[in-house]
Amino acid sequence: MTHRAADNLDLLDHESAKLLTTVEGLTTQDLARATLCTGWTVGHVLTHLSRNAEALLNLVRWAVDGQERDSYASDAARTDDIEAGAGRPLQDIVSDLRSSGERFRQEAEQLRGPAGEATVLSRLGTPVTGAQVIAMRSLEVVFHHVDLRVGYTFDDADPAWVARTMRGGARRWDALPQAPGLTLRPSGLAPMDIGGGGSAVSGTAGALLLWLARGRADGLSSEAELPSPPPWA
Repeated sequence: MTHRAADNLDLLDHESAKLLTTVEGLTTQDLARATLCTGWTVGHVLTHLSRNAEALLNLVRWAVDGQERDSYASDAARTDDIEAGAGRPLQDIVSDLRSSGERFRQEAEQLRGPAGEATVLSRLGTPVTGAQVIAMRSLEVVFHHVDLRVGYTFDDADPAWVARTMRGGARRWDALPQAPGLTLRPSGLAPMDIGGGGSAVSGTAGALLLWLARGRADGLSSEAELPSPPPWA
């Protein structure tokens, strides 16, 4: 059994259940609210999550049977599907989110075996293993749950996952040319330097992840004016 796949499935189950609990409490009026994703309403974000489940399911099937598949037909088709689905009735959007997530989860169970180590290509052409496809889905679920602006924050997610994801975002920034000199100081965790270190930026790991991922500095304290992080990839 691929232990990484098993751990990733456990996290996905936990975070998906929390997302569905939130979504079941939404009203029709909520669908038109702005989110942390620029230009997207709640309806857009939830529709994207459904189409993302289908896209990543293509990668699951590739890992299982070795037959190469694109995650999306095209970037244009991805955009069109999200726009077309965002204006649907709330009941349809929630049903779509639930059923698409269940289909992904059911077939992802096969990644506990050798398929969890098989290599496929993400939408951006990055090589990933089958087990990492599960992690990609978990990231989408957690990030977009936060994006809904319903009171769920990164600090409500699994602490170990938040710490890993925050550090991963910091490492990507550190690898860029002319990265600013900063020292991230997440509460209760070891500090991490960007650009060789410099002005301290302090807060919870979740608050630091929100800044790195969405450019929002809520809950952070800094010794200098905070620069804008690069786009999250």
